[in-house]
Amino acid sequence: MTPNNIQSIDIKLQQLKNRRALLLAQHGATERKRITRQAVIIGKWVMAKRPELVTEIAGMLERDQDRAVFKMPPAAAGGQVASGISHVDIQLPFDDDAEPTAIS
Repeated sequence: MTPNNIQSIDIKLQQLKNRRALLLAQHGATERKRITRQAVIIGKWVMAKRPELVTEIAGMLERDQDRAVFKMPPAAAGGQVASGISHVDIQLPFDDDAEPTAIS
């Protein structure tokens, strides 16, 4: 094998690694979009079928930007909500084969 052949193989290897990284990034972006769309659909269903749940969840929000979505005033200083709960974990599986992932 000549140095030119080795160099040619190294270049092809780097190109394949770059292509792999691009494909993985595209897959990740597609998956994030799917999960976001799933969350929107679930949220719309909850808002339509269980409005009392929406009110309860909105009352537990701490971050001002989250509270603003529900047209609520900024949270009082201290960062703790009235019920004492600091966050909500929701388990959403990616697909039938994947383990559930906690979203905080």
